[in-house]
Amino acid sequence: MKKSIFYYLFAVVCTVCLFTACSDDDIAIDDIVGQYPGTLDVSMAGQSVAKDLPTTIAVTSLSDSQVKVSLMGFTIPGVLPVPVNIEVTCNVTLKDGELRLSGNDTISIPSFGDIPVSVTGEADGNELDLDILVTSLTVSVDFEGYKK
Repeated sequence: MKKSIFYYLFAVVCTVCLFTACSDDDIAIDDIVGQYPGTLDVSMAGQSVAKDLPTTIAVTSLSDSQVKVSLMGFTIPGVLPVPVNIEVTCNVTLKDGELRLSGNDTISIPSFGDIPVSVTGEADGNELDLDILVTSLTVSVDFEGYKK
């Protein structure tokens, strides 16, 4: 009788362990790959020059730890009339259930030459928040968008 109670108790413990799951909050690079329609707020030398500009940013996978962030045809009305393509390779790390993106690259702007750009931000597979800085031109771009 004592042995059978032990076996039943052992069976209950094993069953409970089978139904205990790990958190499925893990997010991978493939979860953030896609198109993100959203808006840009642009400031230059600390002054707002454009607000709520509609645009789409694309995120493509390069490896298990890197993505490319692409903002094609970027312009600043009245300041930068010639469209510029901003493409930056970003390293991706997981922190607090979100993927953190950060990268630096150079872009070519007509009449300015090659300009360094940095991108930082977060993505959770649904929302993408980015800060794009062009420090030599004191341009700061804040993007917020949601995955299509």
